Amino acid sequence: MPRSGTGREGVNSLTRPPLSCMQASDPTLIGGVSLDAFLVFLFALLAFLFLGNLAYMLLRRLLDGRVSHGTAKWAAAILQYAVIIAGVYGSARYLLAFDLKAVAASLGILGIVVAVSSSQIIQNVLAGILITINRPVHLEEWIIVGERPTTGLCKVRDISFTTTILQGLDGGLILMPNSSIISSKVVNYSRGGLLEIQVLLSVPAATDLARVREIALAVALDDPQILPHISTAGRTGAQGLFDLPYIRRLRADRPDLAHFEPAVLIASVSDGWIKLTVRAWISKIPRKDEIASRYLKEVLRRLQAEDIPVKAEVS
Repeated sequence: MPRSGTGREGVNSLTRPPLSCMQASDPTLIGGVSLDAFLVFLFALLAFLFLGNLAYMLLRRLLDGRVSHGTAKWAAAILQYAVIIAGVYGSARYLLAFDLKAVAASLGILGIVVAVSSSQIIQNVLAGILITINRPVHLEEWIIVGERPTTGLCKVRDISFTTTILQGLDGGLILMPNSSIISSKVVNYSRGGLLEIQVLLSVPAATDLARVREIALAVALDDPQILPHISTAGRTGAQGLFDLPYIRRLRADRPDLAHFEPAVLIASVSDGWIKLTVRAWISKIPRKDEIASRYLKEVLRRLQAEDIPVKAEVS
């Protein structure tokens, strides 16, 4: 009679571990991909995100000053996205064998980690997408952001995924989260094309107000940078702003430069003094302080030449 379990086959059957034990000792699988490959894919994804940002900065540095600011920004952004997409494609192909379940699991886990670690980043990224779609601000535009305190008059220098970079008249850079651009009041002077300047004049109550008004208006009308009396080229450019589709969509009427005549109004009367507000409009937005200062200096000179006491300030 044959002896069972005494041959090589019997020994192997005794020493071989059960199939269930072998499966339990195998690496954890996600969508048919080993856990090691899954983790390597996540690290590769982060690496290509870093490389994309690095490519963006290098190309911006190369193109800035050679082409327009907007062209440099978008060319760099296209290169950044190309590096990231190529990296994700290559990683998914060679590390995950393009297993859709594994790719979805990797991106899902990465998204959960990012969302949990910083919800503020997600808000700023979404706000950046909304800024790109709705375009409330463009590069090189002059804007003011916020209620009080505001950023002051600033130029838009850059718009990234999470941050908008502004530059004030003092040269300082303001890094504004994109969520603040979306949630705050934004005054866009470049879209309107004009900026109002206000000068406050205080004169004694006994002063001839008609003469003060005449001098204030004459100085404004003599200044080539104050509307409506500007150079022919400036007049054509300012009037052309009213024909832009954005402005025409907001206004039913077609404004004219004559609507922006300088005006002198009585603001208040107290303690024997009358405070007047001089309102004027300019098209050279970044030169606001220079034009207002020049205007105020000339008004003071003419009033003092006629022995009219005055206290003045720029609002």
